[in-house]
Amino acid sequence: MRKILILFSLVLLTNCSKNDDIVQNSSPIVASSMKYTVSEDYGNFNDIYSQQYTFDNDGKVISETYTNFFNPQFNYTSTFEYNSQGRIIKEIKNGQLFSAVIWNGNIAELYNNLNQKITEFIFNNEQLIEYNYGFVSGNLQNHKYNYDTNGNVISEEHQNEVYVEYLNYNTNLSNPLNLIKSIGILRLSYNPYFKNFFETEKAYPYDGGDYITPLTYYGYQNVIDLSNRIISTTDDKTLIYKSKFEYN
Repeated sequence: MRKILILFSLVLLTNCSKNDDIVQNSSPIVASSMKYTVSEDYGNFNDIYSQQYTFDNDGKVISETYTNFFNPQFNYTSTFEYNSQGRIIKEIKNGQLFSAVIWNGNIAELYNNLNQKITEFIFNNEQLIEYNYGFVSGNLQNHKYNYDTNGNVISEEHQNEVYVEYLNYNTNLSNPLNLIKSIGILRLSYNPYFKNFFETEKAYPYDGGDYITPLTYYGYQNVIDLSNRIISTTDDKTLIYKSKFEYN
């Protein structure tokens, strides 16, 4: 039985004082927005949760509002701060410091509420190429991204073993969640570093985390608007989920 445990950095942090980068204007002007909604088919599709993002003129995420339609106690609003180079340094969630990032060249370090480094992200220019986690427990794990010549992720490795591949990219079709790339290290599970949208995923079956069968091919189906933007996506992997996108 093969288990791959991957940390997607939604970590509660308070009072981290390590970051002394210059912060951008705390009240930037909203230039655009996007709403991302996930629904599940119970005979007809019912919305599970949505995330509304606002962006500044440079395309950086200003705010994220999360709404859970079944469990409203999990609702939150986050705002984000950047250093003078436009790199993410803070997430403020419901008015409290939630995450803090320290940059050292092309390496970003994420700290928890005890000022312990929990994840380290390594970039090659704008591309996230690998990250390491497990610093607190001492059980260090490594995760890598491999890219094609168009700058799209073609595979991911965990502990130097390829466990998922992405095939048949449409380079004329943008990945909507690439819009939140400025906060990408805080939202890795949304694949924000995928520039375009792939049609096929070669991955382990979706079964709650136990990987006991070989890699399997799964297709994706998109609905496109007149501006060639994805407005909904379904897939053959999870079968019952639909992702919807609204743009302003």
